[in-house]
Amino acid sequence: MGSAHKFNGPKGVGFLYVKEGTEIAPLIDGGSQERGLVAGTENVPGIVGMATALKQATDSLPETARKLQTLETILLSTLEANGVPFERNGAPPFLPGLLSLAFPGADAEALLHRLDLAGVQISTGSACDGQSKQISRVLRAVKLPKSLAQGTIRISLGKYNSEQEAKSIANAITKALAPIRKPSPGANRH
Repeated sequence: MGSAHKFNGPKGVGFLYVKEGTEIAPLIDGGSQERGLVAGTENVPGIVGMATALKQATDSLPETARKLQTLETILLSTLEANGVPFERNGAPPFLPGLLSLAFPGADAEALLHRLDLAGVQISTGSACDGQSKQISRVLRAVKLPKSLAQGTIRISLGKYNSEQEAKSIANAITKALAPIRKPSPGANRH
């Protein structure tokens, strides 16, 4: 399943890949579209927009991955140069441009608000549970220590971000953490 807005397509449209022979039930009864699985009128302009965006995204995938890796390296090295203790959650290989960073001793929710005031949008928790103030179920599942989970944010870089924006994000994080930053042994593992 994919949402078009995740690859710069229109919002409100997506796709579902179903392996041949897999039985699925209709989402809503009453229609004959998509072999009886969908009721209602299909969003043809949205579907065409999604297909166009997907083609563009896949055609530029290697170039985009290189750019995202560069932006990520700039962001992380700027945090290190600024002396910000952090840990990168997860294990390699990482998906370029998607960072889950833990700042020991920080409050992710407070960091989110400070960064928002600085014009930087990041996330806390999981992407599909943005309203919850609890530690993400994903972070609990990977047994991330509570001290790190409470200071974890997600940063999603995109192909339209610049190198200067990657530096600016790292500098904004540095400034936002300054009032609450406490040195932590073993930080800056990534």
